[in-house]
Amino acid sequence: MIVIAALLIHAALLGGPAARLLTRARWVTRFPRVALRCWHACALGLFASLAASLVLIAHDLWEHGMVWLFHADKPLVHAAYGGAWQVAGIAEAALLALLLGVVTLSALTLRRSLRLRRERDRYRLTADTQGAYDRNGDPAVRVLRHSAPAAFCIPGPRGGDRIVVTTTARDMLTSAELAATVEHERAHLRLRHHRAILAADILTTAIAWTGLLRGYANQVRRLAEMAADDQAARKHGRRTVASALLEMCTVTGPAADAPDLPAMTGPDPAERIRRLITTPPVPAESLAPALTLAVATAALTLPLALCLAPAAFLADTAHLAAAGR
Repeated sequence: MIVIAALLIHAALLGGPAARLLTRARWVTRFPRVALRCWHACALGLFASLAASLVLIAHDLWEHGMVWLFHADKPLVHAAYGGAWQVAGIAEAALLALLLGVVTLSALTLRRSLRLRRERDRYRLTADTQGAYDRNGDPAVRVLRHSAPAAFCIPGPRGGDRIVVTTTARDMLTSAELAATVEHERAHLRLRHHRAILAADILTTAIAWTGLLRGYANQVRRLAEMAADDQAARKHGRRTVASALLEMCTVTGPAADAPDLPAMTGPDPAERIRRLITTPPVPAESLAPALTLAVATAALTLPLALCLAPAAFLADTAHLAAAGR
């Protein structure tokens, strides 16, 4: 019971206080890629704790495994994990809840993935049939005739990624601003931000009824845009990226009805412009390994450590029990 309570507390801390700290922390705008990893680690740690607690509640399955793995005495393992608290059918109910959770997440993932694939295939077909090739010869870039200035990317299989820029955006931006815009979209594709957004949407939908991980999906979108801004700024300068964003952010692009396509004018362009202009570039490499490792260790390994600790302390007690008998 103590282990189960500790796992549930761990999940609540990750989905509540830890999520609020990440939302409000000032450093995340300086190190968006690090913050993205921390968000994902918290989300995975939360779901790992919930799944582990359900497995432990269905203690028969877990106890047999621990007795075999550590060669421990079964009554002692049962006392460590189950204690005196037993309710008829609770193990079956917990196992059923775990299976239903896995099935639900799988169904959500499949449904959302298929919908996104159809949507992206439609946009890719439009870009390939109606768009012109980039004058600089980039095979992934298409120039689409449209009255609104916009740029967005369409993730696809190997060789199927597309970056779409409208003719209005091409004509209104300088050559440096246009190159920065294309690099921003290329960063989205290279870093596979569409996968992170999809995972955040699914996990947020699955856990929304608990009130945990509030803002996870929105923060992933926000930080992904900042990370792409930084990648573009490394090649073309922060003010060039800010200038391109400022030129385009007030007009809705052709991808407005497909919010799952990462676009140059993503969430809160005003915040991104201020950040690019006022925040000096800071290399994230010095902070990323230590902070990411610390958060991932605390979020992901603690559930496993909590599950294994009682059985590990009882390792080889089966020999002692047999000798006593």
